[in-house]
Amino acid sequence: MAQKNKIIIIVLILIVVVVLGMLIWGKSFLFKNLGIVFEKPKVVEETLVIPETKAVEAVVGRTPSTDKYAVPLVPTTEGEKVIVPNAVLTLKGSYDVALPKAQAWAKDAKLVFLTSQGAVTLEGKSSSWQVAFGSASKKKGYEVIIQGDKIVSEKEIPSTEYGYDLPTNWYDAGEAIVSLQTLPQFADATVSSINFFYNKDGKRWGYALGTSRGTTSMPVR
Repeated sequence: MAQKNKIIIIVLILIVVVVLGMLIWGKSFLFKNLGIVFEKPKVVEETLVIPETKAVEAVVGRTPSTDKYAVPLVPTTEGEKVIVPNAVLTLKGSYDVALPKAQAWAKDAKLVFLTSQGAVTLEGKSSSWQVAFGSASKKKGYEVIIQGDKIVSEKEIPSTEYGYDLPTNWYDAGEAIVSLQTLPQFADATVSSINFFYNKDGKRWGYALGTSRGTTSMPVR
C-alpha cells in the first residue's frame, strides 16, 4: 500500500509539473502575441526649422535629404508604421498653397523645385515643405516655407533659375511612393524625403526620393 501511495504521489507531482509548465509557456506565448497585437505606430515628434536659404539653386531639388526620420516603405507590423502629426499636405497640395503667394510676387512665377523639409508619410505628405519659384521678369527667386498647412516664411532671394512649365495632370508624391513599394528591392527599405525637380537634360520633371537604398529618381511624364 505504501509503495502504491508513493507511485500516486510521484504521478501527481509529475502532473502538477506538466500543468505548471504548460501554464507558464502558455502565458509567455500569449503575452508575446498580445505584444504584437497591441504594438502602436511610431509617432514622430519634430522640431521644424525654417531653412536659411541664400539662393534658389536647381541642384537642391535633385538632392533629397537623408537626415529626416526613416519611414519603412513596406511596414509589416503596427510597430513599424509611422504617424507624422503635422503631415497635412501632399507635395502637390503644398504647391497649391504656395502658388498664389508666388503669383502675387511675380505674375510670371514658375516652379523651380519643391522639397520636403520634415518627415514624410507613405501617403506622400510631409510636416514641412519648401517651394521655390523663379521669375524671368524679375531675375529673382521666391521661396515659400509651409509647416502643417500654414505658410510660415516667404522671401525673395537671388536665383539664376526662373522656373519651368509643369506637366499636365502630374501625379502626386503618394503615387511615387506606391511605385517604390511594388519593387522587391525596396521591401525592407525606408524613405526619408521626397523632392520634385526639373531635369534639364531630359527636359522633364521628376521625383527624387531619399531612401536607404540611396537617391531614387523617377520621371513625371
